[in-house]
Amino acid sequence: MNTLLSLQGVHGGTGVTTVLAALGQALHAQGQRVLLVECSPDQMLGLHLGLPAKEAGGWARAQLDGGDWRAAAFACAPGLAVLPYGRVDDAEALQVEQWLQAAPATWADRMPLLAPQFDWVMFDLPQRLPAHVAAINQHAACTLPLRLACVDPANHVALQRQGADARRVLANRYDPAVPVQRDLMQLWLHSHAARLLPQPLHEDARVPAALASKQPLGRYAADSLAAADIDGLALWCLAESARRQVEGAHG
Repeated sequence: MNTLLSLQGVHGGTGVTTVLAALGQALHAQGQRVLLVECSPDQMLGLHLGLPAKEAGGWARAQLDGGDWRAAAFACAPGLAVLPYGRVDDAEALQVEQWLQAAPATWADRMPLLAPQFDWVMFDLPQRLPAHVAAINQHAACTLPLRLACVDPANHVALQRQGADARRVLANRYDPAVPVQRDLMQLWLHSHAARLLPQPLHEDARVPAALASKQPLGRYAADSLAAADIDGLALWCLAESARRQVEGAHG
């Protein structure tokens, strides 16, 4: 049985794509078969995994062109693949959004095709395309829907405004040497304790350097602090997936 994981920022620019690529690499290093699916028109996920910047193919591009979405996937290593969104303009992204509104079970219908090939299917979710998000988190019954929040005032306000949300929150770019971040983390531990993941991801200059090298963090800088955080997150994901599967079997 494969696990579906989604990651969406509580605010724009939280680093969703970077974290998802690093987490996929970390799970792959644990012996898991991983597919990373880009649901954002930004077309950045493939860059973290070595795809050329000029690559225009992807599942959304295939949908618009009448092609086969499965043919748009790229194997990055044995057991690690990425399915880009594809290069689209704003009007075309809106067409895909409208298509998913009309056919919300699209990804749920695709899962049986992917289940024999991958242990984890991980989705990079956009900020402002609700049908893209609903197709994964609601209609595909995502196992681990997560939100990403940077430890700063803007993300704190976003968390407060979004109110009740069952998704777990992962803190990113945390620097305990910065007083406001340290204070916010203490506040989050008090206010969002039930939802906050136990392992924050620390600020690390080697994270953007990994993208510049077109490699996921764990491959580029395995000895970095952020890579150690991601490794801890991967272990949490494995344990949480196993726990939920046991609960489901007995539920």
